[in-house]
Amino acid sequence: MEATYTPPHPIIFFFDPSNENMEVPAYDPERVVSSNASCVSIRTISDVDGDVTATLDVSVPLGARVGGVEVFRGIIDTPGKIVALVTSENQVLIEMNVNCFRVPVRVLVDDEMHPARIWIEILDAIADVP
Repeated sequence: MEATYTPPHPIIFFFDPSNENMEVPAYDPERVVSSNASCVSIRTISDVDGDVTATLDVSVPLGARVGGVEVFRGIIDTPGKIVALVTSENQVLIEMNVNCFRVPVRVLVDDEMHPARIWIEILDAIADVP
């Protein structure tokens, strides 16, 4: 699943939107990704620099992904068994059902400072498009 958008604020979030205990991670200006147990935030290019394209997918076979630098690998809590890529204005770009309460994910970007292309992969879990 893929979405292209113009980011009014250069950050997007990945979390379970049904999680009432979700906390936005503390921003670290030295890193493209910040995270905690409930959310991953990803810095993007600003709107004056163009559009951002984000992909949310289940894990692809090793070597199948062309391009991208891995900037995060971890687990987020998904009490509602849903994951979503959401803008800072709370606009859901992509949403996917998953089959477990904690989801292993990895994030790849095309540029480690100001990414315009972001890939989020659900690892070792079955996901269904709603």
